[in-house]
Amino acid sequence: MAQALSEEEFQRMQAQLLELRTNNYQLSDELRKNGVELTSLRQKVAYLDKEFNKAQKALSKSKKAQEVEGLLSENEMLQAKLHSQEEDFRLQNSTLMAEFSKLCSQMEQLERENQQLKDGAARAGTAQAGSLVDGELLRLQAENTALQKNVAALQERYGKEAGRSQAASEGQGDPPGGPAPTVPAPMPLAEVELKWEMEKEEKRLLWEQLQGLESSKQAETSRLQEELAKLSEKLKKKQESFCRLQTEKETLFNDSRNKIEELQQRKEADLKAQLARTQKLQQELEAANQSLAELRDQRQGERLEHAAALRALQDQIQTAKTQELNMLREENTGLAAELRQRQTEYEDLMGQKDDLNSQLQESLHANSRLLEQLQEIGQEKEQLTQELQEARKSAEKRKAMLDELAMETLQEKSQHKEELGAVRLRHEKEVLGVRARYERELRELHEDKKRQEEDLRGQIREEKARTRELENLQQTVEELQAQVHSMDGAKGWFERRLKEAEESLQQQQQEQEEALKRCREQHADELKSKEEELQGVRDQLQQAQEERDCHLKTISNLKQEVKDTVDGQRILEKKGSAAV
Repeated sequence: MAQALSEEEFQRMQAQLLELRTNNYQLSDELRKNGVELTSLRQKVAYLDKEFNKAQKALSKSKKAQEVEGLLSENEMLQAKLHSQEEDFRLQNSTLMAEFSKLCSQMEQLERENQQLKDGAARAGTAQAGSLVDGELLRLQAENTALQKNVAALQERYGKEAGRSQAASEGQGDPPGGPAPTVPAPMPLAEVELKWEMEKEEKRLLWEQLQGLESSKQAETSRLQEELAKLSEKLKKKQESFCRLQTEKETLFNDSRNKIEELQQRKEADLKAQLARTQKLQQELEAANQSLAELRDQRQGERLEHAAALRALQDQIQTAKTQELNMLREENTGLAAELRQRQTEYEDLMGQKDDLNSQLQESLHANSRLLEQLQEIGQEKEQLTQELQEARKSAEKRKAMLDELAMETLQEKSQHKEELGAVRLRHEKEVLGVRARYERELRELHEDKKRQEEDLRGQIREEKARTRELENLQQTVEELQAQVHSMDGAKGWFERRLKEAEESLQQQQQEQEEALKRCREQHADELKSKEEELQGVRDQLQQAQEERDCHLKTISNLKQEVKDTVDGQRILEKKGSAAV
């Protein structure tokens, strides 16, 4: 009866759990729908943010004025560079022209000197008179060489004449003083030859000096011509670079002028368009902010409702768990009572077994006495055969009775074993069912916790992305402030608008920070509650495990006792069979 009631309660609890799960699924579907609506609203907000960013980009196009100023400054800098390069080029050109004029004067001077040397080669005597020391040295060298040649010629001639005179004196018999008048005759001719040789040698030496000077002058002129060619090439390159720089300067100046005009025109058009666009976007932004505030309020209310529903579900699950645990405890107490009843029955059976054992022992003693009587009256065997047959019949009856008692005890043992096995199987099934249910509920709780953590992380990521977007918006607002300060015309109006935008952005940032803080606190509270629930479930599982261990110990003890009784029964049966 208790088991049937526990099954009914278990079915009722399962039905309640199914209802709770269906409610949880419905709530999760509603939460998913709300999440879809929230994503659509976030997409709308993102679209409005994109439009706002486009407006900010349109406002950032006013930076072209700064670019124009930068181009003007670059143009001025390039003009200064061009002026400095022109001055450097003028200085280099003046230095090159001075060097070129100097080289030209040196070339002319060298040409004059060369011409003078050529003219001096035609009249070597007059040039030698100009340089006394060199001319005297050349003259002495020429005179020395001429005298040496003359001495050699005179020696040859004297030898020839001496030979001729000897031949003549031997052949003709003339006196030795005969040829004396012929010796002084060629003296003037020798002097003339000597002078001629001297002049010839002087001319040769002068010609050699002239050739050396001409070669040195030619080398000097070739070197100067090469330097002149190099300088002329440098001058051409400088002129080409100057012309190129001049053309580049003109093109840059014209391009910068055209760009400045175009940028000024674009700036005026962009300013007009931006004023209209900023007004329109500010209106849209105000409407979007209002809708976003309404959506935030709605989302906060839905979040509170979902939190209340989740708390109610958690309370219901907790109550269901407590009821189920109480039911399991009652079932365990009922099973323990049944087990005690079975133990009392088993003890009664053991008492009956002891009685039967005593009867068996008595019968064994009787049999032993009968055997003794048989041994004593062995001689009267023929007379007492009928009594022996009757004794045998009684023994067989007793044996049949003992066999019937043994069969009954074996049947009771098998029934007891089957009942113990059924109880054990039912208990194991119930423990496994409870464990599986708790594990399934723990898994579901873990999955719910993970889903909630992922949702909270996604919300935190979205809040972080929003904070980053707000920081980007703040940076863009600061840039707009700088641009507005650069604009002189609409200064006051832009300053008021920027202050309003800054205040709205600060309010949005504060709201986002507060929402992020609330989400973090809520996430921390939910984590704490989930951890407490997990700890409670773990404690319950530990208690169930301890109870299961206790039941297993009792079952093992009962098995051991049954085994001991079976062994004792077998020993008694063996003794009885041996006695029979």
